[in-house]
Amino acid sequence: MPGGGRMGGVAVTFTHRLLNTHITALSVKENLVFIGEGQHCHAHDVLSGRQLSSTQVFCAAVVHGLSGQASPAHDGSWLLLVFGQKSLAVLLFSPDQEEFFVLMEERNVEDWIIDAGLEKDLAHVVVATGHNSLLRCEIPDLAVCYKNMSKKTSGDELHSCPVTQKSRSVSLVSGIHMSDRKGDLSIVAQAACVERCVLFSGHLVMMTGHWESAVMMAGTMALQVMVWGPWATRDSEGKVLPLHCLEGHQGSIFSITFSSSQGLIATTSDDRSLRVWEVKHKAKILPPINPEEEQEYWRSATITEKFASYGHRARVWRSLILPTWIISVGEDSVVCVWKHSGTLAASWNGHDGASIWSVAACEDPLDRLITGSSDGSVKSWCLNAAVPIIAKLMSDLPWNDEHSTEKCSEVTTESVENSIAFNSGKTEEYNVPESHELFEDNCIEIPSLRRKSVSVADFPRCISLVAEDMVLVITNSGKLYSHNPETFWHLEYEDERFKNYAIMEANPDGRCVAVGTLGGTVVILQVAGRSVRSEVEVVGSSGKVFALQWLTMERILVLGTAGLMTTWEIQTKDKSRDHTSACRISTHYLPVSMHRWLCAVYVTPIMTKTAPQHLVCGDRAGSLHLYALNEPKPQHSLQGVHGKNGVTSVLCWHRGVVYSSGRDGYIRSLRVCEGRLLLLTATRVSGSSWVSRLIAVQGKLLAVCFYGVKLKLWSIGEEQTLLEVECGGAHRSWDLRLCGTRGWLVCTFLKDGTPYTFSTSLSNRMLPLIRPALHTQETMELRLPFQHRRETVLLTAGEDTTLRLHALQQQGQRQSFGVVRSHLSGVRALCLIEETHVTMSDNDTVWLVSAGGRAELKVWECSVSEFSDLASYSACDLCCCDVCVLPSGHDVCMEGDSSKLQPQSVILREVGSHMLRTGCHRNWKRQHLTLDPETRYMGATAFWVSSSQALVALASSDGFLRIFLFLRECEKLWEPCAVECGSCVLSVAQLKVVTGTILVTCSTSGHVTFWDLQAVVDWSLSLTALEDLSHQPHQPPQPLELTLVAAHQSGINAIAFHYNADDPSCIIMATGGDDNTISVWKVVVVEGAQVTVIHQCSVVGHASQVSGLGWLSKNYLISASIDQRLIVWNFSKKDGMVWEDPIRFCNAIREDRAAEEHQLLMPVGCRFTGVPDVKGLIVSDVDETENVGHKSHRIDKRVFVYGMGLQVFDVSITSL
Repeated sequence: MPGGGRMGGVAVTFTHRLLNTHITALSVKENLVFIGEGQHCHAHDVLSGRQLSSTQVFCAAVVHGLSGQASPAHDGSWLLLVFGQKSLAVLLFSPDQEEFFVLMEERNVEDWIIDAGLEKDLAHVVVATGHNSLLRCEIPDLAVCYKNMSKKTSGDELHSCPVTQKSRSVSLVSGIHMSDRKGDLSIVAQAACVERCVLFSGHLVMMTGHWESAVMMAGTMALQVMVWGPWATRDSEGKVLPLHCLEGHQGSIFSITFSSSQGLIATTSDDRSLRVWEVKHKAKILPPINPEEEQEYWRSATITEKFASYGHRARVWRSLILPTWIISVGEDSVVCVWKHSGTLAASWNGHDGASIWSVAACEDPLDRLITGSSDGSVKSWCLNAAVPIIAKLMSDLPWNDEHSTEKCSEVTTESVENSIAFNSGKTEEYNVPESHELFEDNCIEIPSLRRKSVSVADFPRCISLVAEDMVLVITNSGKLYSHNPETFWHLEYEDERFKNYAIMEANPDGRCVAVGTLGGTVVILQVAGRSVRSEVEVVGSSGKVFALQWLTMERILVLGTAGLMTTWEIQTKDKSRDHTSACRISTHYLPVSMHRWLCAVYVTPIMTKTAPQHLVCGDRAGSLHLYALNEPKPQHSLQGVHGKNGVTSVLCWHRGVVYSSGRDGYIRSLRVCEGRLLLLTATRVSGSSWVSRLIAVQGKLLAVCFYGVKLKLWSIGEEQTLLEVECGGAHRSWDLRLCGTRGWLVCTFLKDGTPYTFSTSLSNRMLPLIRPALHTQETMELRLPFQHRRETVLLTAGEDTTLRLHALQQQGQRQSFGVVRSHLSGVRALCLIEETHVTMSDNDTVWLVSAGGRAELKVWECSVSEFSDLASYSACDLCCCDVCVLPSGHDVCMEGDSSKLQPQSVILREVGSHMLRTGCHRNWKRQHLTLDPETRYMGATAFWVSSSQALVALASSDGFLRIFLFLRECEKLWEPCAVECGSCVLSVAQLKVVTGTILVTCSTSGHVTFWDLQAVVDWSLSLTALEDLSHQPHQPPQPLELTLVAAHQSGINAIAFHYNADDPSCIIMATGGDDNTISVWKVVVVEGAQVTVIHQCSVVGHASQVSGLGWLSKNYLISASIDQRLIVWNFSKKDGMVWEDPIRFCNAIREDRAAEEHQLLMPVGCRFTGVPDVKGLIVSDVDETENVGHKSHRIDKRVFVYGMGLQVFDVSITSL
């Protein structure tokens, strides 16, 4: 729905491209979900999540409700009644054509619409208003149009209907203030309740579809639910008396839901409760078939409170009554599933802390629950999987029975023939470094096996999953038991070497199991069917085996004493080999540390023919080490990247990116580059303190986490919890595997010396994401790092502490590329490090700065990498994790469309960070660091002063302008100087001039200050990266204040510059402030850093604070405000006056200012944006290929508006 305006001989057109904001309405019909978002309505397929169609329904009103019903022709199409605020419209959606059609354009009533419904004959609509009244409105055009459409059979005939129009082609041309709203509905009847008050919520019930039996359930300010109808008894003034009054809530009532089939009413409230009321009636036939029966239903009904439930920690917004469950959602982002008895059946965090505004459900057989939240995401959940998983105790434990040896089958007592000594095969010297390990055992091996009864004190030491659902347990007495559903417990193997200590690790396919002992021997067992037999032994160490890690199906790495790591290749018995053998292929040493213990290891795949393979290891000291396969010592190490608790998992996933997890709750991504580990990103898993393992399932990266006593499976891409199971915590033996034949996830663990197990289907939990999330809180900043072919890469910073990468595709859809949770507090400032004439530009790499709360600053490197040589690799070629199952016939993220960016192609790497600290730094014992919790960085700008040095300027809430120096080669940040500005600095920008370096700051006092930074630039160029920046011989210079302008009466939120190519010394500056004013200034910079600021004009352009400004061209300026309006202004070339006292202009009377300003800054176009609480806007160029054939005098720009959401417009300006 294009919009804009025509004024002053100029036509301005706004073309909507993208909207992501609050999901305020949902309606599900069969396998379709209709979504209300801002002024738009979308249709998605529930099964695939694919968007089928989208249309703008209203000019300015927000969609608050969707009421759908099947078409009377039963042709599979759906009628959709859309309402919000004071507007109402009717759409038709055709699944065959996957398109919306407008049956009735936007119409209005004089009061706020609480609920609405179409009558059965489609000739009237019943509207429930915010002042507790019902309106019956006539819509004759709807009935006529639908009857004409129902006679049509082909798509061409459907388009020829004179009233019907494709919704995407509807054109609404509005004035500057959107005053030409559509006509009001014709009211033919109305009724008002005797309780005439403002309603918080309401629900309209028309079981027979007639006005004569309509019932209104109104949530009043008296915390009551009034049930009344226009046909009920009236008082002397004609007001309707209520039929029922429901009392019980202690807060405002936010929603009312009624289910006629269940005879239940559900209400939600500000008091954090869900209350369910039972409707007992004397009706003999349900549902009623005529208005008289429906009236009798309510007259004879008795409504009593059934239960009140408290399962939320904040306000409860919506509820839904289903045949088996009652659903409630609220501000705490929790979805609660209740039984009809009032018992809580399940609850989970649905949207990572974002408020859930709407909920809907699919009918059988899909059994899907759909939720929409304030982060713009729509997710589907399987109600069959909503019941909490409870791990089951494995019964009939043989080690608890003193006669277990008689009950179990015969045990293998043969000694293993194939025993490979540590130095067998050839003579080789090993220079083993000294060890300071806690354990230095050199036990003598006892190869013989003997029977021994299990003692009463026997208990399991380790547990593992192999094959499909076979469980292996090694007990303290050295016995290996197997368990499967057919034979239950079976004694497979017994070895004295397993007594008191044993570690067990199964290979990725579960057919081989390695057991490490206290004496250094590793026994390889082969799983054949339902039995286990010993195949080969290797002496991996002269002492205790500390860790076992399978690298591939046939290769295993063994960690022994003194940090010795040996890699063995297991050659299994086949037609060409009559026995299983093992061959040592490499030796490595783990660096000396306090915890010299291997936790995770991975071999990087062969990416190209020339690229070598590497071994990536993680240890208990939290460090990552990179080895060449033929080198014993590490090539490179990242010390302590996962904290002191250690690394837990290493996995190489798509396109050569290595992912590591740790007990610090972080997931880090790395890349092997020129023999070094290059750290890319670090992100925290929400709601977890311990990430134990990374796995790839059906092309998605999942994290197995622990939080308290719960095991949690977290989807990294969708940012949601797939399952939670109480297991007792992470300090125990456990294993997890996916059964390929059944597609179920099976997990087993030891708790209190007893094995437990659970299994669940992942197909019901890994449902497609219908709409991706933006930010759970406000989007504070947005930048455009790249324009890749026809896609635009976006980077957004949010108050939710995250940085998020997105791609705006040509079709106008947004794809999420990743979430980085690295900041400790909200991110307020984000900027690109700008190139200058002295620096080299790299089109594939940009550098960025992010800053925000707790005075935290970070520097990032963002790059786009294309790996066309990976197109032939499947996910299994790049991944040897133990749980990797792909849909048959599909490769993951390898569709073959090389022109389309993939999430793994865009890398955001953290290269430096800084926080304001105070305290002593003398030594580690007396180190007292105090982070600054009060200071917040409000704005940032950065630029390169050389190819290896950049200056970063930050606007601080404590009134300082801080300057930082970033050294690219050593990746260090240092604060050389700071200057006090007098009040909170809201933003800072660089004034791009030919000579010198000038910064511009805006403050809460309404002042614009210009600073000369050239002395700081010259000082930074005199430094080298090798110098100790904290001990410089010369004190860094301070920025010099050039001039100060009192531009506004209060805080300045937006500033924009337009540079004149013909006259670089003359710059046009626009400012917008809290006083709702837009001011334009001419800035003249002469040689010697002399700045003259000349006021041009000012205008009160918005109804609230101006929050964003951008120049479309030298004559056109666009502004955004909290009032959710975008206005395009024509700036004339008339010379202004030099105001000696700018305060006098701000205080001048409006009449004197209007005559002058009308000629200088004139509005020519306006558009309402669906983004609440607008924080700013960004203007960029439109892809030139999209404007082929346009006239040269046409201006085409793309505008990104961000705040509580994101909206993208293409703005075109044409002279008439």
